Amino acid sequence: MRLILVALILTILIEVTVAVVLGYRQKKVIATVVLVNMVTNPILNYFLYASEHFKIMTVDAMTITILEVIIILVEWQLLRFALQQDSKKLFILSLTMNVSSYLIGGLIFGWY
Repeated sequence: MRLILVALILTILIEVTVAVVLGYRQKKVIATVVLVNMVTNPILNYFLYASEHFKIMTVDAMTITILEVIIILVEWQLLRFALQQDSKKLFILSLTMNVSSYLIGGLIFGWY
């Protein structure tokens, strides 16, 4: 379970950094990115943990890809709801943050 907390903290650090690099520096945006991840990241990681532990389903590259697409879409909608900004820009933000955190997390945790 400690790994889930580490993944959450790492995800928040990466995704906030990406948001800042992309020009999203307002406190409201940063707080929203943090809160959105505090909702979606634990759900994703608990689901992956439970799937592996209880043999609910095989966790492979296809499963993770599908789940990541779902997370991108959910986070995009949460960002749209909370920030009321340009939908396309927020989609790009969600996509970029999540691809970045997935790739960097994969390197750190040795997924590839």
